[in-house]
Amino acid sequence: MDYNTNGLILMVMLKKVFTTSIFIAYGLYSFSQSIAVGSIRLEEAMRDLQLLDRIPQEYSFANRPYSLSKNFSIDSLYKWIDENYYNSRSFNHKIIDKKAIKLTLLPAELTQQFNSKTPFGYNDGSFLKARGYQVNAMAGFHLKAGPLEIQFQPNATFSENKKYYTTPNFGSITYPNQFNTFIGQSEISLNLGPLSGGISTANRWYGPGIKNSVMLSNNAPGFENAFLRTKKPLKTPIGSFEWTLSTGWLKEDSLYSFENYRMTPFSNRNRRMLYNGLSISHQPKWLKGMHVGVIRAYNTKSASNFKSEIFKNSGFIDKYLPVFTVLTKQKIIYYEDAKDRDQQATIFMRWVSTKDHFEWYAEYGWNDHAINMRDLYMGPGHSAVYLTGMKKIVPLKKKNEYFNLEIEYMRGQQLAEYMVRDAGNWNWHGDLQSFTHMNQYLGSAVGGGNNSLHFLTSYHKGWERYALGIERIVNDPHYFPNSKWIDFVIGAAHDRTIGKFLIQFNLKWAHHRNYGWEAGKKINNIFASTGLKYLF
Repeated sequence: MDYNTNGLILMVMLKKVFTTSIFIAYGLYSFSQSIAVGSIRLEEAMRDLQLLDRIPQEYSFANRPYSLSKNFSIDSLYKWIDENYYNSRSFNHKIIDKKAIKLTLLPAELTQQFNSKTPFGYNDGSFLKARGYQVNAMAGFHLKAGPLEIQFQPNATFSENKKYYTTPNFGSITYPNQFNTFIGQSEISLNLGPLSGGISTANRWYGPGIKNSVMLSNNAPGFENAFLRTKKPLKTPIGSFEWTLSTGWLKEDSLYSFENYRMTPFSNRNRRMLYNGLSISHQPKWLKGMHVGVIRAYNTKSASNFKSEIFKNSGFIDKYLPVFTVLTKQKIIYYEDAKDRDQQATIFMRWVSTKDHFEWYAEYGWNDHAINMRDLYMGPGHSAVYLTGMKKIVPLKKKNEYFNLEIEYMRGQQLAEYMVRDAGNWNWHGDLQSFTHMNQYLGSAVGGGNNSLHFLTSYHKGWERYALGIERIVNDPHYFPNSKWIDFVIGAAHDRTIGKFLIQFNLKWAHHRNYGWEAGKKINNIFASTGLKYLF
């Protein structure tokens, strides 16, 4: 596949850059690394630590991956999660630890998942939406030499991709035993204080959601992009700011089904599409714990569009950084629609109270330009989607022991304005195929046009976690109102350590009613996953 060929080439380039940098880096210093989006236990633990008042409130957690720093290293994170465990172990992840250069081994991960009857699962990166067994292996290193920083963390995935029950409205044939390699959570950057710029294939997460992200998540593999972002909150007289600006290439593979085409293929589709996204969050100085932000993204359907007559007079900004173009399209409506590209935009907030160990967040977005400001305030529900959730931690008497409660609701179904103007489902505006990478949604894990209610409760003691979760998903009720496909999911999870191994178990029972929008069709699916992380 073209994707794998490009990946192998970039892997070789990364290795060459690493080798060269060893010899030119002498005399430079400082250290930091990123916690990958979806990293087993670590990412979730960091959000908990903020509510426990151990990580500063300036961090919004709406612009990830989270970058560690010299003052908050991976050792600090291990220690805060479980001090007794940290003190009783000898960690050897620092290969080179000198002032001029630092080389660190990243935790090695092996994740597996299994679906007994249906293709179920989300927020799992390079895994396919598939029935059967899948396994993913990931390992790597982090190098810091002055302003140069390299994180190389490739992964390889095998998917059994077995045949499953299909209906006239859902599913298609499968191609079994798929093996793919990815550059994974890798990045090359140059840093200047809190700012960082470079190239990356790492997953990013935009927005405050825990279970779902409206705009960008780890539901699909990471894609190749150039970026400029803050590695930590940038403090100003009016408060702190975080942002990420990225432009990169999304890809398709006609071998597989498309998630937002109801798991059916598109014929003759192997497009290379441009993605441009901007996420900005602000923590006002006078409102401690409050974060507000905006996200905007464009998806140009095919790179070949730039050679067309409609882009003849377009400059660099309009082609590659359209997030900086006009917000409404009254004056550009003819030209904009002819450019065959879609945009999405959201506003969000997250309020954190470390005193109460509590947070509340919300996000509201649109998948279509407003004609003008009057159009926006007269019809704010046109092409809209929203998400809201809460999280509460109840500390117990012993250190690092607490209960956690989470609830999150996402509405992807169109609001009432569709009766005046039908905007299509989220990710379906104009063209059923947009804002996907390798045929998987970039954002919402549960899918475009779907509604999801998720509840989770868990008990934590250091690295140990016992969790119970319930979820209800209504699949595309707008276009299938008579035979509503509803998933009821109940699951349990457990994390623990054995030596330097962190082990995660997850078991879910998913009951599909009117599966594939086939009236009366009921299927019970068992989803099981395990994660194994070695802490060097």
